Amino acid sequence: MLQQSGDSHGPDGKLLQVWEVQNDPVLWSTATPRDPNYQDFLTKLDRTGIGTDPLALLSASPTPNSDLVARNARDWIKPAGCLEKLLIGHQHGRMDTFAAPTEFASLVLRSPDEDRLRIYYYTINQDGIGRASPITEPAMVDLQAGWRLAVALHNHAFHPGQPKLNGITAPSEPDADFNVNLAASGLEQAWITNGLHTVRIPASAFSQFSVN
Repeated sequence: MLQQSGDSHGPDGKLLQVWEVQNDPVLWSTATPRDPNYQDFLTKLDRTGIGTDPLALLSASPTPNSDLVARNARDWIKPAGCLEKLLIGHQHGRMDTFAAPTEFASLVLRSPDEDRLRIYYYTINQDGIGRASPITEPAMVDLQAGWRLAVALHNHAFHPGQPKLNGITAPSEPDADFNVNLAASGLEQAWITNGLHTVRIPASAFSQFSVN
């Protein structure tokens, strides 16, 4: 843990955390972790009755970026992976997704020998992230030491009663701008997950998105 303040389960909570783990193939698979927080997320999502088809969710929020992802859905949208599920569970354990939807941002770095991952995670327990410098600054130090910026990962939560915000697997304009800026530092992919599906956008497509 690098920084924590406020109530972990309250709207004033803030957390900047880093994990360093082995680059285990299971993290890149679609395996579902035995995480009680993620299981609670799935149970509560099922109870809401919210439809989870990713194309239907995109069509409910018509923007140029949603349209672009929808056109490339076959290549870009996949079932959420183990890593995304773990982080969704971690966030849901802090703030119940279906009582107070919140967001996190994560940067996933590979070590120079590719044996390890360093996973930065940042949340302000709000429906948004705000300034990204708390997560990018330590990651930039690692890049100078030879680590590689594999993934920028962000969640879009389900919002009961607000279909235009429900689990959209497409970047907002600020998200797209963030990805373009990180491309100069070697960012390979940008992922947005809702806990069930993840859009995995290659760096070669970042320039196609609308930015603010």
